[in-house]
Amino acid sequence: MKMRKGLDISQYQGNPDFAQVKAAGYDFVIMRAGFGKSITQKDPVFETNYKNAKAAGLDVGVYWYSYAQSAEDAKKEAQVCLQAIAGKQFEY
Repeated sequence: MKMRKGLDISQYQGNPDFAQVKAAGYDFVIMRAGFGKSITQKDPVFETNYKNAKAAGLDVGVYWYSYAQSAEDAKKEAQVCLQAIAGKQFEY
């Protein structure tokens, strides 16, 4: 089994060149879609990162950084995450 190589990407990595990432031997990126209970907390570069990673032929996964302190908060965060990633296709 081949070990797969990936990166964690969010707004803090700037504007990665995903074609270079792919050429460097990376297979996938796991990207932050956002955090918290409001759609305004969607990662500001999520859409661009998603589009560019897919165009480069990388597999994509997503996470939502959680600050939930209760089950109710976690449900709100999950609903916002689903709203942020609607219509996208993920391998992870």
